[in-house]
Amino acid sequence: MSSTTKLRGWLLGGVLLLSTAAASASKSSVSLGDIELRVFDQTKAALVKREEAEDPYGMFVDAVFLVQVKGEFDGDKPLKLKVVVSAPKEESEAGERRAWKVTQTRELHALPESGVLQVPFLMPYECASTVKVVATLTGPGIQARKKLDTAFPCAE
Repeated sequence: MSSTTKLRGWLLGGVLLLSTAAASASKSSVSLGDIELRVFDQTKAALVKREEAEDPYGMFVDAVFLVQVKGEFDGDKPLKLKVVVSAPKEESEAGERRAWKVTQTRELHALPESGVLQVPFLMPYECASTVKVVATLTGPGIQARKKLDTAFPCAE
C-alpha cells in the first residue's frame, strides 16, 4: 500500500468520524424558552394568577416558576437546569425587607417527543418590588441562559 493510499484512508476515516460527531451533536439541540411566574394559593390548593390569590399580603402563597425547555436531547449524561431567584434589600412604607436568594437545580434525563417541556420550580413568595430570575441549562455541548425580571407585590 502506498503512502498516498494510506493518507486517503486516514483522511476518509477522519471525515467520517467528524460527520458522526456532528450528527450526534445535532440530536442534542436544546434551548430555553420562556420563564412563566404563577402563584400557588395554599388555601385553594390551586395555581392561580397573582391577582387571584386569596391573601394580598403574600401569605399562604408560593411562587411557581415554569421554565420551558425546547429541543431534542439524546445524551448519556442528564441536563442540569438551575434556577436562581433573588431580591435585594429594600425599604417601603411597610418597613424594611431583607435581601434573599433561592437556588434550585433539576436534572433532565430526557425530553418528550413533542420537544417542549415545562419544568416547575416552587419557591417561597416573599414580598419584593424587584425579583430577578436566572435559569441556566447545561449539559454535553449545551449552555443556555434566560433571565426574567419581575416582582412579588404585596398590599402595603
